[in-house]
Amino acid sequence: MNTLTWTVTTTRPNPAVAMFDVQIAGYHEYFYVAEGATTVAITMLDTSENAHRDPQVFSFAKPHDWRSDLGDEEALLQVWQVVGVRR
Repeated sequence: MNTLTWTVTTTRPNPAVAMFDVQIAGYHEYFYVAEGATTVAITMLDTSENAHRDPQVFSFAKPHDWRSDLGDEEALLQVWQVVGVRR
């Protein structure tokens, strides 16, 4: 059985800012997340996909269940969930 190994490098220069560098097999995507009092902004750039070389930018009202105190992997999953709804 082959197991895919993924790596996530997280940088948090400020409690309201996170950058996730996600890599798995041939996939490599960056997520930049900025959280305000009532708004969340997420910029995504998939560098592994030639068809979509432009970043995607989402800005939306902070969901009522948004959590700022999550660990790195849980925070990334939260970002994936909220962006998946808006794609």
